[in-house]
Amino acid sequence: MDTAEAVRWLAELEPVAEDLMNRHLGTAREWFPHQYVPWSLGRDFDGPLGGEPWRPEQSALSPAVRSALVVNLLTEDNLPGYHWTIASRTSRDGAWGAWLHRWTAEEDRHAASIRAYLHAARAVDPVALERARMAQVGTSAVPEPLGVIDLVAYVSVQEPAARVSHRNTGRLSGDPVCERLLARVAQDENLHMVFYRELLRAALETDPDPVLTAAGLLADAEPVQA
Repeated sequence: MDTAEAVRWLAELEPVAEDLMNRHLGTAREWFPHQYVPWSLGRDFDGPLGGEPWRPEQSALSPAVRSALVVNLLTEDNLPGYHWTIASRTSRDGAWGAWLHRWTAEEDRHAASIRAYLHAARAVDPVALERARMAQVGTSAVPEPLGVIDLVAYVSVQEPAARVSHRNTGRLSGDPVCERLLARVAQDENLHMVFYRELLRAALETDPDPVLTAAGLLADAEPVQA
């Protein structure tokens, strides 16, 4: 998308983004990650504190659920890459910037709370998890949509996918604490989905051709693996 086209879309959609941001702030409910983590289960790991090394039998989760949690967490860990992608295609000013920073703050809670749960519950190998995080964030393999509309189309699909993934992982975990945490994360993802869905709807009503083109390109795209 050329610069003139990007400026046009940003100007056209900014009043909508402002209204949706205000609606989001009125709907979202404050929550605290530390209240969802089973800290009483935690104990020191091996290393400088001389604790107990992690062993697979310490985890109460199935291998499939552990894998799903790690993939979901690594996707959340990629927040710096997603932040840069959105900022470079929208703006850090006005309603666009206000939404970007609010969205980033809410998303940052997800990785923090899921990682704390995994550590406290000894659910996964913490060394392998940290090495995976370093590799993931170090390469920051995130989609790079061509322009404003391509971006809005992408996140309109990505956010509900994240919501479903978190909800299903929690339900299959067999751990009420894990399910409660991931259900809370999914609530955030649902509100993010609503923001982008309504933004895409407004774009479609403004100029349907480029929106339908972006949706078609997204349908044909290869998924980016976390």
